[in-house]
Amino acid sequence: MSTKTYLFLLSLIAGCHLLQAQTVEPLTLDDVTPGGRTYWSHQPSTPMICGIIGDGVVTYDKEGLKLVDKSGRETDLLTLQEWSQIDDTPVMALPWLTVYGKGEYLSRTTERGIDFIGLKSKSVAKHFAYDTKRWQHLHVAPGASYIVLSDGETMALLESGAAEPRELVSDSSHDIVYGMPAARNEFGTESGIFFSPSGRYFAFYRIDQSEVTDYPIVRIHRPIAESDPLKYPMAGQGSQHTTVGIYDTADGSIRYLATGEPRDRYFTNLSWAPDEKSLYIDEVKRSQDECNLVEYSVESGRAVRTVLTERNERYIEPLEPIAFTGDGKAFVRSTRIDGYRHLYLYRTRDGKLIRQLTKGEWEVKSLYGISPDDRYAYFIGNEGYPMGQALYRVALASGKMTAITPERGWHSCSLSADYTTAYDLFSSKDTAAEARIIDLGKKAIRSHLLKKCEVPSDLSHRPEVRLGTIKSADGVTDLYYKMTLPATLEEGKKYPTIVYVYGGPHAQLVTDSWRSLRYNWDNYMAEQGYIVFTVDGRGSNNRGMAFESIIHRRLGKAEMEDQMEGVKFLSSLPYVDTDRLGVYGWSFGGFMTTNLMLTHGDTFKVGVAGGPVIDWAFYEIMYGERYMDTPQENPEGYAAARLSDRAKDLRGRLLLIHGGVDPVVVWQNSQTFLNACIAARTYPDYMIYPDHEHNVLGPDRVHLNNVISRYFDDFLK
Repeated sequence: MSTKTYLFLLSLIAGCHLLQAQTVEPLTLDDVTPGGRTYWSHQPSTPMICGIIGDGVVTYDKEGLKLVDKSGRETDLLTLQEWSQIDDTPVMALPWLTVYGKGEYLSRTTERGIDFIGLKSKSVAKHFAYDTKRWQHLHVAPGASYIVLSDGETMALLESGAAEPRELVSDSSHDIVYGMPAARNEFGTESGIFFSPSGRYFAFYRIDQSEVTDYPIVRIHRPIAESDPLKYPMAGQGSQHTTVGIYDTADGSIRYLATGEPRDRYFTNLSWAPDEKSLYIDEVKRSQDECNLVEYSVESGRAVRTVLTERNERYIEPLEPIAFTGDGKAFVRSTRIDGYRHLYLYRTRDGKLIRQLTKGEWEVKSLYGISPDDRYAYFIGNEGYPMGQALYRVALASGKMTAITPERGWHSCSLSADYTTAYDLFSSKDTAAEARIIDLGKKAIRSHLLKKCEVPSDLSHRPEVRLGTIKSADGVTDLYYKMTLPATLEEGKKYPTIVYVYGGPHAQLVTDSWRSLRYNWDNYMAEQGYIVFTVDGRGSNNRGMAFESIIHRRLGKAEMEDQMEGVKFLSSLPYVDTDRLGVYGWSFGGFMTTNLMLTHGDTFKVGVAGGPVIDWAFYEIMYGERYMDTPQENPEGYAAARLSDRAKDLRGRLLLIHGGVDPVVVWQNSQTFLNACIAARTYPDYMIYPDHEHNVLGPDRVHLNNVISRYFDDFLK
């Protein structure tokens, strides 16, 4: 081959590669936004899981359900033809079904109620018909023996085949609410109904909101807009008074626990003793610096004893109910008493500590429970890698811990009710998705790969994602960051950079997971010529009590210091244009964005603050008083974080966005800031989503991302 021919072929090959690179379609906002028309076409296609049972994993497609056993072998569980016979009508596709309990039933919700289909009989075993528009909160008793319904005020019981639900109380109202989560879903409270193991009893919340002021939420879809008042307990004001009742299905009686005074305590993490003779409750003082685990007699409703007490001068936040051994003689508790959330084994009869099960400078993130043989407690934790999480088990007898999913990255796991099978969906920066079924054997743990989603072929032409650490403002603590950059950085060019921030408790933005790093809004903006940077500073989640609680009584101080350490790091990079820095965040991140724009207006030129807290005195008691105490107890802290007082300091371009019916950060926050800006002759921009609550979800989220992206294009690029 001649030299000319060789060079020609080489240039042809290079040209083909260039052409291939040029034909990669740029990402659109529909591609990267949940709710976008093409969003799911850019996400890994993982198995659709209906449930996990002891025999394996139940998968769904429109042709039927299959059982995938622990070796990966598939068998038909329910075919389309069998479903047509059950439904008594020919169907083209199977509806969505969910495995219930230990696998004895499949459940199907319809506009008319809920059905339970026997897996063995292949017929409708139980049918519950009710008005689904009214009764929007559904709780299924063990064995699907009955269901409890709530409409946001009252509660009702419905037995299979009954004509209609039977209301259980007569004094429900806007002020008196039954069967709903208390404390505005704080302390891990996701339900207001708590079934006993057999289902004979269920405990419930009765929430007296009469001392909580009605907050006006306005609905605009009639010629004269209507007020839809919301009970919103603002910091330092009247709170909910919650009591706990127990309903006995054997005789239809209700007994209320004699919880006593003070009435504004929080009752959370309700847990039934295995013998159903006692109910255990975490009782948290309104000041949230003390928590008592109290045992109550189901028969008398009286307190039997205080099992244990925890105190912390900053705050205590119990998040999970205790988990009992089968005989009820011991229980496992998740707590931060040593500075990190860990598991402890206690003796039930006297609350004596038997042993600490997990320890170290890492956190147990969630406790699944204890295996039926009482050998292991199963949990999710982040040992050795705060950006990831994995499934573990720890032996109750010895404290020996085993990592069930040791791969470094992000494991989302579900377990069967008998703790013999786990389903693991794993991803990381470089792994799109791997779905595995795990046999949780007593001696050996075996894993079988169900599906591996290959990394998209266009990834090498997409933005670069980097993970790393910087030091916090204290000079000692490691902070984790992620940075998304254009796929190719032009030599000598400096790029506008956006800091995406949250900064507060209950959130961790920097995770080694595919969806948090790939084919998202950060990637879209990087393709538009931006760098997007996020750092989880002190105050954020899953790093221990000292790391999180540094913010106590002074929200915004340490968090902002650490964000500015991120800016220092960005300033050290030759490709970051420090004259074109922007900042964007939502909720607590909206508070941080506004604060950064007011405090460091010489650094940040453009900001977008969504659903921003402007004055913590306008925020709810349960969250706000935990971190700030009351306005009466901490006037200096509230004043320092009241951003409307500093409206005169706004120099750059700031876009505020708010949901018109936001029940979390009420609209008053951003409106107050606008009033202050008018008085100060400063000029923020403003966008309202009239029908949306705290987050803009669904297809409208594409519109939101367009507004945000365009704002940065107009004023930062």
